[in-house]
Amino acid sequence: MAKPSRHNLRTPKTKYHHKLRIGAAVFTILTLYLLWAPSNPACALEQISLKKYPELSLQVPNPMETSKLQARKTFQVNHQEFILQFFFNDRDVFGYILKRNKSRPIHFRWCFFRSCEESPYDFKKVIAQAFNPPYDSGFFSIKFPSYLNYSFQGIEFSSPK
Repeated sequence: MAKPSRHNLRTPKTKYHHKLRIGAAVFTILTLYLLWAPSNPACALEQISLKKYPELSLQVPNPMETSKLQARKTFQVNHQEFILQFFFNDRDVFGYILKRNKSRPIHFRWCFFRSCEESPYDFKKVIAQAFNPPYDSGFFSIKFPSYLNYSFQGIEFSSPK
């Protein structure tokens, strides 16, 4: 068996030394590209504005009187279980659920009385069942019941337990 010479010991280092230099160069180029990319304006993800815009909807109490709702306006109801916006055209209600607790349903009630106290003449509809759509950003519509020959004086959104 031949003794390893000084030349034989360096040969493996030089083979791997070339590969390490290539790997280091690739790593350096990748690092520089990652540092440069966020500073490049073409790579911006999203621009934001800190301007204040007027609210697009009017906050209303819940329950509310239909006679106090302005024409051609969007209204918002903030409840502890949901937030929704709706449009009322004196007959029908169209709206979006902005935020809701999915474990609780959302109910709608046309109230016979302005104070929205319970009455056998009230019309009730479920907008969203618990754990069922519509979820956040979900659209809902409530048509006025055409078979009724009387009108309602209030609206209430609720989330019963």
